Amino acid sequence: MNDGYVPVLGSVLSHGAWVAGAVSFIVMPGGFFLLARLLERRWLIPRGEFTAVAYGDPLLAVAIGLGAWLLDGAPPRGAASAPFGIASLVGWLFFGLWQWRAELRVGFYTTRQAIAPTKIYHQLVVYPLLGYWSWTAVVGGAFSQRSGGAAAAGKAVALCCVLAWLMANVYDRRHPQLGHPPYDWRQLRPLPTPWAPESVTLRVCLSSVSGRQSASRPTV
Repeated sequence: MNDGYVPVLGSVLSHGAWVAGAVSFIVMPGGFFLLARLLERRWLIPRGEFTAVAYGDPLLAVAIGLGAWLLDGAPPRGAASAPFGIASLVGWLFFGLWQWRAELRVGFYTTRQAIAPTKIYHQLVVYPLLGYWSWTAVVGGAFSQRSGGAAAAGKAVALCCVLAWLMANVYDRRHPQLGHPPYDWRQLRPLPTPWAPESVTLRVCLSSVSGRQSASRPTV
């Protein structure tokens, strides 16, 4: 397993650009949106979501698709090979766990927000899967044997998509959104509103609701 794909997960990348891009998009934001609707009883509107969720992750799916096209089914080697892919997967999983704890400690989320279905999914599924696919596809694609103008453009676009994803995450730290509602697993639904402003994101949500209500009041 020195060269090639990680078993099972790597098959997403070995079947070409459309499969890799589509599966990545289904995982995120697709799975995130589905959980939000089915379990959290809410519709996700791009302007009310983190930029990385609404725009960054779809761009990452594009980068993964382009990387798979550049690899053209060839086994990734060197820094994109299976051992590095596993390291990326495990690293992103541990990062997700660390971030989960850190956000609770600083009050970015409350405990009930941290156990919302979309939060669990994001930290334990999205991070490791997209972490592995993006590393193997983008790094592997960058050093693939494909050449010519189309290949150079594909590599440049894939890199730009990853950079845009990184910039979206930096932007989100300074411009928080609700992210995840306080959740009650016994009722399989969010806690009833109004929510107390017990976290950074809940205060942002409360401020946003108050602003919309003030804007909708008729002037005298």
